[in-house]
Amino acid sequence: MIGGFISKSKFATISITGGKCSLNCFYCGSKYISTMEGTMGVEEFEKTVRKLNSRGVRGFLVSGGFDQNGRLPVDEFIPVMRKLKSELGVIFNLHPGLQDRKTIESMRDVVDMVDFEFAYSPGAYSSKGIREPRERYVKVLEDLIEYGPEYIVPHIMLGLPKDSSDYIEEEINEVSKFKPYLLNFLVMIPTPGTPSRMIRIDTSSIIPLIEYGSKVMNGRTSMGCMRPYSIKEDLDRYVVSKGLVQRIANPHHKVVEEFNLKLYDACCSLPEKYLEEFEL
Repeated sequence: MIGGFISKSKFATISITGGKCSLNCFYCGSKYISTMEGTMGVEEFEKTVRKLNSRGVRGFLVSGGFDQNGRLPVDEFIPVMRKLKSELGVIFNLHPGLQDRKTIESMRDVVDMVDFEFAYSPGAYSSKGIREPRERYVKVLEDLIEYGPEYIVPHIMLGLPKDSSDYIEEEINEVSKFKPYLLNFLVMIPTPGTPSRMIRIDTSSIIPLIEYGSKVMNGRTSMGCMRPYSIKEDLDRYVVSKGLVQRIANPHHKVVEEFNLKLYDACCSLPEKYLEEFEL
């Protein structure tokens, strides 16, 4: 059964850098992290988690802006996350970026799942403008699978103008070698105030790539929360009707009704063992 995931009251997103990011990505320009619950420092982070938990929030996506090497500055937050997990029993999802092996190992008993943007294709890599070589994405994914938390979910961005179908298929093949728990697809949103604002997204170029990924991953795929509203209803209906994904984030309301989707109040990478706790 395909599940729909909508973060409402049990799951919250926190940016540990506030609205700051050293990258100026083609499709973001720090606009997306500015919508998150912002904290700047370990003490404020702890207070925010405790406050939200007291209001019924059970899971937290820890995200934020990256440095110029594509890395979330998470090291100093790991000890307090460990304490909060022990005391409150909360679930942590993390957007870590390109971490080193030591940090990845420290995450193992703290973070429940990792959302890892695999910006390995030429289009995705160039949109980031980071200092690290493109091959670092492969090495970090390998380390995450080998030494990191149990549930690793690579994210692949579709719709970037410098990418071809061949590039994305290569990216999917590279990810599938590591046999991750789930592969998540995002679709670039042309965003006002960024260079992406003039791009038009065509579903006819997106769907074959999701079909290919679903085939390579034996259906262990999901549709992430980033996709343009202009194509959302048609895209959601297609991937659900064809069974191309196991999970879909923020499904279009008409698709929810049409297919009677079971809904969960969480990020779509939530491990199956926690699903019952987050049913809507």
